[in-house]
Amino acid sequence: MAQTEVSTYCRICEPQCGLIATVDDGKLLSISADKKHVHSKGFSCVKSSAAVELATDPDRVLKPLKRVGGPGEFVEVSWDEALTDITRRLSAIRSAHGKDAFATFLGNPPAFGFAAVTWLTGLQQTLGVRWRYSINTEDTASRMAASALLYGSAAHFPKPDLWRTSYVVLIGANPVVSHGSLIAEPLFREALESVVERGGRVIVVDPRRTETARRFDHVAVRAGADAYLLLGMLNVLFAEDLVDSSFLKRWTTGADELAEIVRGYPPEVCAHRCEIPAETIREMAVGFGRASSAVVYGRTGTCTQQFGTLNNILQDLLMVVTGNIAKEGGWVFGSGIIDFARLARMMKMDTYGALRARTVDRPDVFGVLPSTALATDITTPGQGQVKALLTVGGNPVNSSAGGGPRLIEALESLDLHFSIDLYVNDTNAYAHYVLPTTHMFEREDFPVLAMEGMLRPAIWATDRVVDPPEQVRPEWEILQEIARRMGYGGAYSVAPLRRLAKIGIQVKPRAFVDVLVRTSPVGDLFGLRRGGVSIKKLLRDHPHGKQVSPHVPIASLGHILRTADKKIALALPQMLDELARLQDVKSDPTYPLRLHGMRETRSHNSWMHNVGRLMPSSRKLTARISVVDATAAGLADGDLATITSKAGRVTVPVTVTDDMSAGNIALPHGWGHQGGWRRANAAGGVNSNVLASGLVEDLEVLAGMSVLNGIPVRVERAAESAVQG
Repeated sequence: MAQTEVSTYCRICEPQCGLIATVDDGKLLSISADKKHVHSKGFSCVKSSAAVELATDPDRVLKPLKRVGGPGEFVEVSWDEALTDITRRLSAIRSAHGKDAFATFLGNPPAFGFAAVTWLTGLQQTLGVRWRYSINTEDTASRMAASALLYGSAAHFPKPDLWRTSYVVLIGANPVVSHGSLIAEPLFREALESVVERGGRVIVVDPRRTETARRFDHVAVRAGADAYLLLGMLNVLFAEDLVDSSFLKRWTTGADELAEIVRGYPPEVCAHRCEIPAETIREMAVGFGRASSAVVYGRTGTCTQQFGTLNNILQDLLMVVTGNIAKEGGWVFGSGIIDFARLARMMKMDTYGALRARTVDRPDVFGVLPSTALATDITTPGQGQVKALLTVGGNPVNSSAGGGPRLIEALESLDLHFSIDLYVNDTNAYAHYVLPTTHMFEREDFPVLAMEGMLRPAIWATDRVVDPPEQVRPEWEILQEIARRMGYGGAYSVAPLRRLAKIGIQVKPRAFVDVLVRTSPVGDLFGLRRGGVSIKKLLRDHPHGKQVSPHVPIASLGHILRTADKKIALALPQMLDELARLQDVKSDPTYPLRLHGMRETRSHNSWMHNVGRLMPSSRKLTARISVVDATAAGLADGDLATITSKAGRVTVPVTVTDDMSAGNIALPHGWGHQGGWRRANAAGGVNSNVLASGLVEDLEVLAGMSVLNGIPVRVERAAESAVQG
């Protein structure tokens, strides 16, 4: 059979780049960028092309596995045997201990697929699952909490209108490597370059001169002290009368109170804490306030701090007080295609603080609880104790600050743990069952989540590129079958669909998606709108996608705000409490340096470390340290260093580099594997989260974020250190 080329797209991260798959006789041969794709325009990163190896990885799980011994000791069983035992045991656990005895954990890989998230939500609502955990508290929860507090909805994700702005402050983000997060813009670098081409400015605030910072203006900050930079800028904006008074009067409350609060944070005071010169803080603020349009974009680096939600609130306040919100070139809302916030409300995901973790006093954010609560929620006896757990594409033992030995001990105590995944990883090695699921090129899909974050709205869909292996099933089918075997008909959020499923009528993912598309502003309204699209028409007539608008539509604040008074509170009580806590932070001379994470081009969290193209044997984990700090510790390039925090200790080789600012040390995450994937295990390295505390008193307060950036540490030359030759 001749080779064929099939249009599809990537589902590894937010940009969702268009791809061309080369297929021969039903086998996936290669993946390349789709040069005709209307959104990514020929861009894709190395991870998407390497994903071919994920599909054919000899370590991939291809049949249901049942644990028969110690961790990672499995035998293959039939689907019927696995699902019969799982549903029997799950039903018995719920009967004996109540519905709260069952919990779920969602990881990153399935999060960009429509069906997996939709059916998991359906199963949770069908079974009344309250304890829903995810990797959200290692990534985005503080951003969502800030949206809930400021705008009244955790599902309102404001976006930086990069293609039309004149001033950008990037803080705690490295989009040249990560391609952005909570927005879907594969041409992020080009968007930033366009700002400079228009005569504007891009400033990158980061402890390290990152790949992004090298291309623009770099301002080095002490890791974890970003709040002081933001407070200092707010001080200058009010002091220099660079605020938009008419906007503040119309859309906000508490402007005078905020002005009084930030009066106590002049640049000279903030400079001492964030280690950015006062004149630089002042110059950044004046430039921001005088720009015709301006935006702050902060991501993981600012979210995963001791004051992550405060950082996000302060970032937004910079745009609010200058009127750079719901404005061209500023902080904008609106997707133009799928109303994600409305969809989230319909699915009952649009929550903040609707419940709190059972044993850790932290709120749910966007319907999920902190992963750091999982271990104690399992091990602490009493009402609602977790006895059964489903993990879907998750690896919290490796990826969560609440992971490691404490979580392993908790997992081993469960009456039932079953997992849906591509691999036996560091977490589900302790499961009773691992159920094999499809790779992204083996399933049809539609980029619902990406559409919320697009700066240049477009729409597309994909059929599956190749058939999955015989015993591999998509997540939604597995979840649907579990609900059916437990007597509910199907894993649907609404009872009428469950009743239809009981009589053999199943509504499948494509039907759901087709309704979303056909009733959207670009849909065909089931034939009533000429020129509109459906899933069938997208696949047939627009294999490279359909461009909807060159810019994101700007929704009015009146439409967006869901606060009781339809205004933005500038002096939130929660913010005031966090500012008081910020003032109480004291430095411990025992731990003089600050540790932060960093993105690597060939990594995506912990789940792509078993791919040869991304993880050659020559690739090793190193910590990055400045020349100043290396000299002080007696370290040379390649030496082994011991990094110690109050939570733990790791030993790792160092790379001495001028890219690091003094006082900070960077260590990538996702290494140190001990699962059933041989290449990932052989790569060695250490789990950086060993240095992060999972104790409740050390978690971020407002969103339960793990503190992964700005961790106080000390660095010493390891006793066994020697320059690596």
